[in-house]
Amino acid sequence: MQVFNAFMKVLRTRMGVGMIWVVVFLIVCTAAVATHDDPSEQFSASKVKIAIIDEDNSDISKGITDYFEKNHTFSHLKNDKDIILDALYYDQVNYVLTIKKGCEEKLLAGESENIFSSYHVHDTYSSVLADNIINEYTSTLRAYLTGGEDKISAIEKTDAALSKEVSVTALSFDSKDKSGSSEGYFYFQYLPYVLLSVMIVTLCPVLLKLNSSEIKKRTACSCITARSQTMQIILASAVYVTAIWLIFMIAGIFLGGGMYSGRMWYAVLNSFIFLIITAGIAILISSFSPSETAVNVIANILGLGMSFICGIFVPQSMLGSGILSAARFLPAYWYIKVNDILSGDSLEKFSQARIFQYMGIELLFAVAIFSVILVLSPPGRGNSGRS
Repeated sequence: MQVFNAFMKVLRTRMGVGMIWVVVFLIVCTAAVATHDDPSEQFSASKVKIAIIDEDNSDISKGITDYFEKNHTFSHLKNDKDIILDALYYDQVNYVLTIKKGCEEKLLAGESENIFSSYHVHDTYSSVLADNIINEYTSTLRAYLTGGEDKISAIEKTDAALSKEVSVTALSFDSKDKSGSSEGYFYFQYLPYVLLSVMIVTLCPVLLKLNSSEIKKRTACSCITARSQTMQIILASAVYVTAIWLIFMIAGIFLGGGMYSGRMWYAVLNSFIFLIITAGIAILISSFSPSETAVNVIANILGLGMSFICGIFVPQSMLGSGILSAARFLPAYWYIKVNDILSGDSLEKFSQARIFQYMGIELLFAVAIFSVILVLSPPGRGNSGRS
């Protein structure tokens, strides 16, 4: 097992680079999963950062101030234009409302014109929201006053009506019958990028080193046959790529909150098939004997290129038909097709036959890549095996 041992020794010199990719990816995934909320819990009422200058100092003006203080982010500002403009500039407030003197009088008389003035940045979401809230408050208050309520009762009922919370449930359009958490599919979505990058930047340099003229000459002087050398390299490569894959699968169990179950096993199988493809791509690249700098450039081009074109970073539903047509000739496209069906992000309904069809296409890519490798590989010479 001399060649196997030599492979592992050379691999140790590259493991630092590979582990950086692995650790960074796991840290990013952990942070992303931690902030990946349940869709049903994502809704919350918007709040305006507001300040109110009360020039009327009446029951109604105090009622308006109390309402905003309880239900929004309220700030106290002096009635000074420079202070107000500074607060708006530094985003301490979004809206400064001035309740003009005579506001209560006009509202009791059924008037609502020229009772407020404001400072705000025009045409922003916050300013429009604040205007709507103020109009809603005054309209509701006037309705109660018109209905015969006294001003104190009208203020209390307006406050109660507008402060009432409405139960909101955000519906998820994911498949209802799927097993496994959304975090799990989210994790597998980005796995192809790091698998491809790790395999190229670690496996390629090792194979290039073993195929260097110096190593070849030493091997030719030994009793190791060409076939034995090839088998040992294949075995060592298989051990390495499987170990990397197992690291990601074990990490996925912890990030997903438990052991894989149900449809998640399809995602696991899908990732293993893509692992074979990435190993083949790394071996194919090494057969052209590029420099180490070229290997890093190729890793970035292939990793980022497939990620953007095939739907890893940008959902396939958002990509143009031309891009998707080109992406069909890349294995990552079919990997993402499988993951989208499993996670419910695809318009296609879950079908075991369709899943295996797409995985079969991925396997055909693997067969094609390894066929090219065999064609490019020079025929090995036998060794007499003399000692």
